[in-house]
Amino acid sequence: MTSINGLLRVDLTKRTHPALSDRPVFSSDQSGWRGVFFNHYQHPAHESPEHQWMQHIIGITGSGHPVQSEHRLDGRVQTCYCQPGEVLLLPAQLRYSSNWQQAGEFSLVGFSPKFFEQIVNESVQVKHIELIPQLGLIDPFVQQVGLALKADVEAEYPAGRMFGESLATGLILHLLKHYSVWRPQLPFNRTGRLPESQLRKVLDYIHAHLAQDIPLSEMAGVLHLSQYHFCRLFKQSTGVTPHQYLTQCRIDRAKQLLLKTELTITEIAFEVGITNHSSFTRLFRQYVGLTPKAFRVSS
Repeated sequence: MTSINGLLRVDLTKRTHPALSDRPVFSSDQSGWRGVFFNHYQHPAHESPEHQWMQHIIGITGSGHPVQSEHRLDGRVQTCYCQPGEVLLLPAQLRYSSNWQQAGEFSLVGFSPKFFEQIVNESVQVKHIELIPQLGLIDPFVQQVGLALKADVEAEYPAGRMFGESLATGLILHLLKHYSVWRPQLPFNRTGRLPESQLRKVLDYIHAHLAQDIPLSEMAGVLHLSQYHFCRLFKQSTGVTPHQYLTQCRIDRAKQLLLKTELTITEIAFEVGITNHSSFTRLFRQYVGLTPKAFRVSS
């Protein structure tokens, strides 16, 4: 927490009082995500003084009853009766205060301005992008991404950090298209594919590093591409996202190890880049329909 000219600056990754009075129920602190952060709260009624977030913030109201609240954005007062799933968008450095008159559940997704600008600059050619603040917004895409991030944090990142980073990239591009001042048209090439040699190079890299938590930026870096263009070209070349391909490779490799070795299930999980036994079991059952133990016995 810092202060400039008497105005509090709040960092979502650190102590957020007095912008928020309670700590999150759970957060993405251990995710390894780069530039994106997630906190989930069960929060009492609370009135915050005027402050600025250091990140771009998306707030998503959780399940339960509607919550009455009052918001001051750059001096403009708005009253909102927030329904479950409604979205709040606060650009970094916006002067903001709020009065939540009832307890409620909500999630906060934050992007560091540097990460946001990196994704934007990899995707479109513009000199300046300004996000438009939103209150009481109904956006199913933002809501579903928020739920997916929440589920990934609760499950302790079963597929590694790439899943969260991929979701964050897609969410930034969505904000760019729909809630920025310029609303630029994103480039799209329906026929663009990776050349066979480049596709083979990145697939070989994935198979050689299954035991590691490969970040999306590192995978894109193998081909010297931006994350946005890499994801787009990879999916058009393979029919699946990099995250989906990586996860399927891990499951296939785990099946081989279960059948052909006497490694324990925990050791196999580490061999395929999943460091949590329960996360590995849950992910394996999702893809195969059986737990690792049941698969080994049945085969």
